[in-house]
Amino acid sequence: MKSLNSILIRTVFLSMVVLFAFAACDPYTQDGFEEQMVVEAFLTAGDPLPSVKLSKTLPFDQEYTFEAAALSGLDVRLIRTTNSGATEAVLEYVESDQRGVYVAADESRTVTPGLVYRLEVREDPMSSPVLTSETFVPGDFDLISTNGNSFIYQGPDQFEPTFTISFYPGRQNYYVASTLALDPDNFPLTPFYAGFLDEDDDPDQFLRVSSGIINEGNYEINEDNTITIKLPWIAIAYYGPNEVSFYAIDTNLYDYIRSLSIQLGGPSTLSPGQIENILWNVEGGIGIFGSRTGIISEIEVVNPFAP
Repeated sequence: MKSLNSILIRTVFLSMVVLFAFAACDPYTQDGFEEQMVVEAFLTAGDPLPSVKLSKTLPFDQEYTFEAAALSGLDVRLIRTTNSGATEAVLEYVESDQRGVYVAADESRTVTPGLVYRLEVREDPMSSPVLTSETFVPGDFDLISTNGNSFIYQGPDQFEPTFTISFYPGRQNYYVASTLALDPDNFPLTPFYAGFLDEDDDPDQFLRVSSGIINEGNYEINEDNTITIKLPWIAIAYYGPNEVSFYAIDTNLYDYIRSLSIQLGGPSTLSPGQIENILWNVEGGIGIFGSRTGIISEIEVVNPFAP
């Protein structure tokens, strides 16, 4: 499951990290800059425990780099609990060679689906937490079948995997489809993504792309209690072989992605000129501590204009 580690959500988060400085200052409630702690960590079911990146927001007149904003010397731990709140394990973290990046002390530990993980950050081991966040890792689910492995781009048939249904307490599932181009040196970009590139741009920025949020409620549940979901064409950036992942995402990622989408001009029911704050779900700071559970397939995307 190690190949599940990378997803566009992470790329989007890193590219938008400068927003932290701006989102930290709400012009309606404060007049000056207020420094806040920033966290970044993603748990993927079945994968090793992720690194935890900790930094701080910087004033508007300072250029943000993680190296300049990184926070060192903190006590970091994950508390794994049952749904009833009982502690199952305390997972210790240590600071890596890179300042502000903390890694699991026990590298053999992996993320368990269907359990709650709570992040606690302290200034020292004996003090109270200064930052906390909690995630329920979506329940495991299995790929049952697909409708093929080769598809004409923008043709009448789209890739449709059928899989068992993940579990998330108290709500429907939300999914994100992600693709990884497996042979970009020999296959071109699809017209949609090629249209975004200027002459000096690096096409590698589209090696991994993602759909938006896919609502389970928009699809009918099959009689055998499975679900069949179409891969949106927007998630295909390169012709040729592509690795396709479908992730069930936790509430923290769901809130972050949908509120970020509105910030970037996505669909919204807000009044003109009204901008919704990014939803962090972090106590004592801002950032994202989220989780996901996924399945992987491989398909061939055929260029209909190729000779």
